[in-house]
Amino acid sequence: RRAKATSARTSARSAGGIPAGRGSGSCACSSPPRRIAASANASSADATASTAEDDTIKVGAGQRGSLEERLAAALAEDTSLPTNPNPLALPELPDLRELATIAALEVSDAEVADWTPKVHGILSWFGKLNEVDLSAVRSEGALYRDAWVMPLRGDDPVDFANRDAMFAECKTWQKPFVKVPKVDVKESDAAAAATAAVDGEDAASASTLAVPAAAATGNTVAIAVADDVAELPLTPELLGMEFKVGRVLAVRLHPDADKLFIEEVDCGEEGGPRTICSGLVPYMSPEDIMGKNVVVLANLKARSMAGVQSAGMLLCASNGLDGDARVVELLMAPEGAAVGERLTWGGAANEMPHGANKVAKKKIWEKVQPGLVTTDGCAASWNGTPLVSAAGAVTCTSLKGGSIS
Repeated sequence: RRAKATSARTSARSAGGIPAGRGSGSCACSSPPRRIAASANASSADATASTAEDDTIKVGAGQRGSLEERLAAALAEDTSLPTNPNPLALPELPDLRELATIAALEVSDAEVADWTPKVHGILSWFGKLNEVDLSAVRSEGALYRDAWVMPLRGDDPVDFANRDAMFAECKTWQKPFVKVPKVDVKESDAAAAATAAVDGEDAASASTLAVPAAAATGNTVAIAVADDVAELPLTPELLGMEFKVGRVLAVRLHPDADKLFIEEVDCGEEGGPRTICSGLVPYMSPEDIMGKNVVVLANLKARSMAGVQSAGMLLCASNGLDGDARVVELLMAPEGAAVGERLTWGGAANEMPHGANKVAKKKIWEKVQPGLVTTDGCAASWNGTPLVSAAGAVTCTSLKGGSIS
């Protein structure tokens, strides 16, 4: 038919005074066929009819109707499948503005008007599947996917010979499981309750060991607090705080703050002594601090105090009163404690220190601090578990039941 139309158009061009050789290729291939109003003859009439038919073919093959027209045609199609004997009750078609509100999307009236018939048409077309018995669609012939299976190798488990040794050395593993952060409060509470018994047994063992050790070193304070050990299980937040033994090398008054001392504290670190600002001027003299084995909270974020960067905190006990009645005393490690030693809670293993940013962002120190008190033996403890070094317990001079901060 296309060859006939080309021949007819050539004749029509000749009849209309258009040279047959000029532009005939472009008219036949790249430009839409033209209806030529030529003098009436049979060849011209055949050419016009053929060209119109050719136009119809091109429109049908190259153009598609609108989405609404195609949906209407699809919904009007009949099917040879049997009717579904138990069709489901379909829900109402959705309100697009309501859906946009639920999804927190902003849509204009024009967008709702434009998309509503399209979305409803598509959903209605899918709803047509509810009207036919889809079980009849299944062919009896075998499909490629029916017999295909994933080509996996045989499951032959192999024991890793050094598995136990790896678990023992890796701090991020606990028994056969990986430790992951607890992201849910309820999950965290449930996990703490589930492990309370195990932690209690471990802490009790530590308490049993602490008593003879204290007796051997003459440290009566450790014996005094042993009965209160493990009243509450230790938490990951507490075990990730870094309490270190520090030796005060120098003390001076802050030039711009009347209540602040500036201390230089050796914590056994490669970077040298830490500079720490403490608001202890109203409660003690420089001589009370100089040369002491203090307890430094080492993983707090450094901050400026009246223009001086303070890299940590000296822990002290107080009686909680205000004004002149307030008493504050340094927490001190035993004389035999090594500078830079990380203190433990009843001998329990510490966790990797929290990063300073994490401590600040998650307010970890604010969460654990309320549990810090001194015992009747003036020893530092957290909910009954003593803070200890290898040389013995951390103590203050005289405060019992004092708050530690």
